[in-house]
Amino acid sequence: MRLTDTTLLQDLERPEMAPVRQAFHARSFVRGAMVFHPRQDNRIFIVTRGRARVFLSYRDKEFTMAVLDAGDVYATHTRAWVQALDDLEILVADVAEVRRHLGSMPSFNSAMIHVLGDLLSHAISVIDTLAFKDVRNRLLEFLAYEARRLPRCRECRHCGKCEDGGMVSLGLNTEQMASIIGSSRQTVSSLLNALAKDGVIELKGRGVICIPDINALEAQTRMD
Repeated sequence: MRLTDTTLLQDLERPEMAPVRQAFHARSFVRGAMVFHPRQDNRIFIVTRGRARVFLSYRDKEFTMAVLDAGDVYATHTRAWVQALDDLEILVADVAEVRRHLGSMPSFNSAMIHVLGDLLSHAISVIDTLAFKDVRNRLLEFLAYEARRLPRCRECRHCGKCEDGGMVSLGLNTEQMASIIGSSRQTVSSLLNALAKDGVIELKGRGVICIPDINALEAQTRMD
């Protein structure tokens, strides 16, 4: 779920940002690895490749706050866990070290505030969705969001079957998708099969879903 069109990676590559860039060091994690534990140190990180899931955990339940894409930023002093959804690469720096440069780097400061503001806005949207919408509607909204966010694949650009849709390569298995929308793997699997039976989606396997008409998919949420 790309949180914002602003990317700190572009800002960091500017010559005047060299002092800030030197404060960051690269780290890599394999898919599924736990990147940070709740309140682990006081660091800030920027995703450079792959995706990371930010979530809260209580006993056997998990609550996904956001999925971070390349260019998104997050701080580790919260109660949230961070897990690699893909093979992940990040830039990490100590918050105190970065803070030393913020006064002389107003553009970086502004970009960081913008990204963190979008993260907060998205977290509030997630809470609203979990509190007031059922699992089916949460799944429909997630699929529609990803379909509009991701580029169409070559097959969808040339097959001529889509009115306003596309092939969505989520790169997520059913269990991961369930954790993002706050449900169980069995429930999400059943809902996906039901949507496929109704012709709303086509399941292609390996996290790839064809949505012939995104508008029709979104209209399903208004029918309930």
